[in-house]
Amino acid sequence: MNLAAMIRQAVIQQPEGVALDDGQVKLTYQEFHLRAGALARFFLDQGIKPGDRIAVSLPNVTEVLVLAYATWWVGGIFVPLNTRWSVSELEVVVNDAAPRFLVIPGDLRQTWTREKRSLGSTLLGVRDFEAQDGMSVDQIVAGREQESLPPLAPRKDGDPALLMYTSGTTGRPKGVIQTHRNNSAAVAMLQESWEITRSDRFLVAVPLFHVGGMQCAALPALATGAVVHLLPRWSPDAWLSVASRYRPTVTGLVTTMLVDLIRAGMAHPENIPDLSSLRIAMMGGSPTPFKVVDDFHRLYGVGLKELYGQTELTGLAVTYRADEAWRPGSMGRPMSHVLETAVSVDDRVVHPVTAPVTGDLCFRGETVSPGYWHLPDQTQARWRDGWYRTGDIVSVDGDGYLIYRDRSDDMIVTGGENVYPAEVEALLSEIPQIRQVAVIGTPHPRWGEQVTAVIVPREPDLTVDDMVQAISRHTGLADYKRPRRIELLAELPRTGSGKVNRTWLKQTYGGK
Repeated sequence: MNLAAMIRQAVIQQPEGVALDDGQVKLTYQEFHLRAGALARFFLDQGIKPGDRIAVSLPNVTEVLVLAYATWWVGGIFVPLNTRWSVSELEVVVNDAAPRFLVIPGDLRQTWTREKRSLGSTLLGVRDFEAQDGMSVDQIVAGREQESLPPLAPRKDGDPALLMYTSGTTGRPKGVIQTHRNNSAAVAMLQESWEITRSDRFLVAVPLFHVGGMQCAALPALATGAVVHLLPRWSPDAWLSVASRYRPTVTGLVTTMLVDLIRAGMAHPENIPDLSSLRIAMMGGSPTPFKVVDDFHRLYGVGLKELYGQTELTGLAVTYRADEAWRPGSMGRPMSHVLETAVSVDDRVVHPVTAPVTGDLCFRGETVSPGYWHLPDQTQARWRDGWYRTGDIVSVDGDGYLIYRDRSDDMIVTGGENVYPAEVEALLSEIPQIRQVAVIGTPHPRWGEQVTAVIVPREPDLTVDDMVQAISRHTGLADYKRPRRIELLAELPRTGSGKVNRTWLKQTYGGK
């Protein structure tokens, strides 16, 4: 069934309710529907057929979701692109996806038009009210307000609905195919697990080109008839301002956002809003140090819960139900109503999972992507024997809760001992002199690999010797897990999705 039908049902049930608000544009469900319908009519007039791609490179603004709805309406595949990519990176992905239209901010479209840059797709602008050629989403919608709305294109469950590109830290970004059923199952899963209702108010700061923003927030909210407050660009002050005005009930934040909010709250405690309305506050994207969770709770009175997911899993795969208490160190339990879970140990799949066991986390089920776009070899490597291999090492406890260890390709083997960087990072983050830290393995002539800590110190005048002394006083680190090498940086490098760029760190420090 077409994913657009889920949104249309919410429109029917409460047309006058607020659907989207990005601080500049606020749309009721009826307005949202009519704008998407006008764009759907335009796409049909332009010859868009089921299976054609519509790509967007936009911040978190209402037009992203209007365009997504319109794309599904006509049976197309929606392609949200990372706004942090350079033009050359964007060009590689656009050539791979081959969208009929590429939607970008109006000022950028004007620049590219003057430069005669097209990237092989027809460019549409957003919030470009004076476009002389009329190729602006705003002008298209305004010019078609009186036209009849087309019927929804029929789509089967297995037809692609989205093409979402991974951040590409291990090479060029890979396009992950997500079907209509992948997404409708992901939506239903969250509606049930988080007990989402029309009275919920989602505050979405994670980018919509990321599953954390799209599948873990915007889509389940819109399918339910809830309100989606979008934050176009991240800033802690903007988040606090929106939270104060709209009193959200559901939000999700990555670790870097939590750290920013903690700093803002410590610097200006008088600006801390009442967040008692938040009933679901999720953290994800990467393991969050316990100290960050504790500091956030102390400042804002909000208890955070872990979630785990991947683009290949159409977002969420492991988390806590609405009534479950957070267990420090655990991601929660798998979403068993749509997924089966296994662990691969020495390439042997353990299913059903029985504790205690540690291995590569595997899934099969309704939210698992069918594979990568135009990459059959990589698809075959990750989808084997009916199971999708996540590449993440987890342990399973006696209650079925999962404990994240690390990426299988990030694990350090030093002197025959396995060291999980995420565990060492969590312990080092407890040291007051350390603001941020990333742990990688670098070559060592005797041990094979040595534990290397790349540290952002709390104060800029702190030295490597200061770090060595501070780490030596930490009693929670086994000797073989202690960093043998320390590098200092002003900031850790990040990927487009905000994760630490370990590939860059390994390339930069791996030869020393």
